Amino acid sequence: MIVVPLGVASATPTAVRHLPAVALWREGSVFLFDCGENAQMRMLQAGIKRSKIECIFISHFDVDHYSGLIGLLSTLQLQRREKPLRIVAPAGIQEYVEWNLKFSSVELGFEIIFIEVEEGTDEARVIDEDDYYVEARALKHRRYCLGYRFQEKDKPGKVDAEKATEMGVTEDQHFKDLKDGQDVTLADGTIVKSSDIVGHPRPGDSFAYVTDTEYCPNAVKLGMNTNILYHEATFSDSLSDKASETGHSSAKDAARVATEAQTKLLVIGHFSARYTNAHLLLKEAREGFYPAWLANELRPIFTDPTHERGIVKAKVELKDLTKDSGSSSNYSKGSNDRRGGGRKNFRPRRKSGGSNYRSNSRDRNSGYKSRRPDSERPASNDENRWNKDSSNRSRSSYRDQDRF
Repeated sequence: MIVVPLGVASATPTAVRHLPAVALWREGSVFLFDCGENAQMRMLQAGIKRSKIECIFISHFDVDHYSGLIGLLSTLQLQRREKPLRIVAPAGIQEYVEWNLKFSSVELGFEIIFIEVEEGTDEARVIDEDDYYVEARALKHRRYCLGYRFQEKDKPGKVDAEKATEMGVTEDQHFKDLKDGQDVTLADGTIVKSSDIVGHPRPGDSFAYVTDTEYCPNAVKLGMNTNILYHEATFSDSLSDKASETGHSSAKDAARVATEAQTKLLVIGHFSARYTNAHLLLKEAREGFYPAWLANELRPIFTDPTHERGIVKAKVELKDLTKDSGSSSNYSKGSNDRRGGGRKNFRPRRKSGGSNYRSNSRDRNSGYKSRRPDSERPASNDENRWNKDSSNRSRSSYRDQDRF
C-alpha cells in the first residue's frame, strides 16, 4: 500500500498547503480519506487516477474536510464513470450530496452507495471485503468525528517450492491448492499436506487516519500495531490549551498515541497556518516517538519501507531548531548556501583606475551603491558574444568572396 498526502493544512489553505485529503493506493484501487478543496487537482498532480477511486471516507462535517466532494463527483460524471462509488461518513452525507447535485442539475451516471454512521456510534466495521476491512471509531472533537483504520486481512504464507518439488508436486493447480490451505493427492496416491509446504499466514498491512481530535483511547485503538499512523498535529505543546479548546491535538499528543499504539511509523499532518516551519512540530513529535515523519504533500509513503528505494529520498536527521526563530544558525547558513545566498557568493566588481568608478561598497553618505557610468561600463557577456559572432560572420563572408 502507498499513502499519498494530498493536503496537510488545517482549516484554511496556505500558499504551500492544501486542505485535508489523503489518498491510499492499494493494488490499483484508490481510497480517499477526506476530500478538501482542490483534492481532485492534487490527485492529478500526484499522478493518481480519479477513475480508480473505490471509496471516499469523510471524517466529519467541518467544511475544510469535505468541500471538494461535490466537484469531484461532478468530474467523475464528466468522465462517464459507471462503476459504483461508496461514500462513508457520519449521518447526513446522503442528504448533503443529493441536495447539491439536485441544485446543480447534475445527474450522475453511476450509483453512490452511502454508508452512514449514526452519531453516538462508538465503533463500526463500515466495509468488510474478502481481503480487507475498514473500521471506524468515534474521536473526541467539538462535533461528531470519525477516525478510520484500513486493515488488510492475513495473507497466505509462502510456499516452499523446493520442498514441494522434492515431495513430487509438479502441477500448478496443486501449488495453488496448497497455498489456499488445501491438501492435495498426487497421482501415486501420496497426500501432501498444506501445513507441511506453506508457512504461517502473514499479517496484512494497515493504515490509520486520525484527524481533528484530542487525545482519546479510540485514537490508540485505531493506530494499534499499524504500519502507518496518520495523526493530526495542529498545534505545538506550547498551545496545548488552544488544542483542547478547539478539539485538536498537539504534536506531543500524536507522539503519545503512537507510543501507546506501538505503530511502526507516525506521520503528522493537519498543521495550523501559524507554523510556516512544520519541522518544529516534527522535532516535538520525535521527542516522544520515533520514527516520525512530516506529511509532505504529494510525497508517497510506503507501508513496506523496502519498496522506497529509488523512489523516496532517504530520511535525514533534523538539526537543532530554536523555538524563537524556527531554525538554528547552522541551518540558516546551509539554506543560504543552497540558495546561492551569503556574501561569499557575490562576485566583486572589477576595479578600474577611472575617477568615475568606485568599488562595490555602499556610499556611507547616501547609502546607495556607486555605479560606473554607462560610457565606461565594460561590455556584458551577451554584447561580447554578439561582437565575436559579428567578427566571425565578417571573416566568413570574406572567405566566401575569395572562393568565387
